[in-house]
Amino acid sequence: MKQLHSGWDYKLYKIYLWGGLPLVVIFILVAVLVFDATSLPGPQSFLLIFGPVMLWFGGIVLYWWWVFLFKGNIELEELALSQAQGQEIPGIKALKSWNTLHQAMALNGGDVQALIENAKKANRPIIVWYGSLNLLVLWIFCPVALGSFGIIQGGKTTLGIWLGGVIIWVIAMLVGTPALLSWGAKSAGDAYLAPLGLAVTRTPGLTVDVIGLFGGGMRLIPDGPAIVEGERYGRLVHIETIDKHSLTVLQAQMPEFSVQSNEGKLVPDESAPDAAVKALKSLRKAKRWKGITVHAGPEGIGVQRESKGTNMWLYDLWLVEYMVDGMNG
Repeated sequence: MKQLHSGWDYKLYKIYLWGGLPLVVIFILVAVLVFDATSLPGPQSFLLIFGPVMLWFGGIVLYWWWVFLFKGNIELEELALSQAQGQEIPGIKALKSWNTLHQAMALNGGDVQALIENAKKANRPIIVWYGSLNLLVLWIFCPVALGSFGIIQGGKTTLGIWLGGVIIWVIAMLVGTPALLSWGAKSAGDAYLAPLGLAVTRTPGLTVDVIGLFGGGMRLIPDGPAIVEGERYGRLVHIETIDKHSLTVLQAQMPEFSVQSNEGKLVPDESAPDAAVKALKSLRKAKRWKGITVHAGPEGIGVQRESKGTNMWLYDLWLVEYMVDGMNG
């Protein structure tokens, strides 16, 4: 999927934003200095000076509603239609980031519809936050605009209600923003497996770290691994994670060989077939490959990892699929 800051619509938005700003400033200067707009009656003065500013700002607001409500979903659907789904292993360019890799693996070998639906769910907290921000701006500026038309008369009561509303709304935004961020993170976190065609089949409980008790402290540790399983490209996938250790296994008919990581450079052993050596040569030395060991055999190919990163097994899953694909031609 394209980034939010790309595409023809974003180029037009930048032209509108940076081209419109100087025009608005020039308009205000001309209205004040040439036509003496400040001497006009209240409603006329307000409309002449601030009307273009409000229209320009309204265009910015509408653009971002377009982005949050439609742009990402449309691009995902277009990309999904253009992909040869289920046919190709994502290329090395997909390793640019965890997000690009996740998306590429969902579009190829995963569940595209689940990817689109989960992207919409993860976007909902942003829409709620942006909508609340829009309402706050309306609450602040509408009384000023309406007051210029004489609809709202001045007075302490009116001013107190307006200021009280602003303060309450700002506090609600400050308190609510972390909650919305947490909601968005949880929505994205809960949904990242389904697009890949995977699901959690075992969730570990917690037990007391007995060894830690002798050190004068007590902490809870998992009583076993979390297990994720599924099927991709017609092959069974089995992933186990516990603390900073993970094991990712893909069902496949493979010759016996192993691969070690030399500070992020993947080095096959002498028994590795030429196809495996060729596939690994294409991968540059990188931090993502530190702390892994690859073992292949007649029952499948697996990656053992010791890493502090979260969900690093996704890179391991891509690696075994990439190697199997390369060895199968």
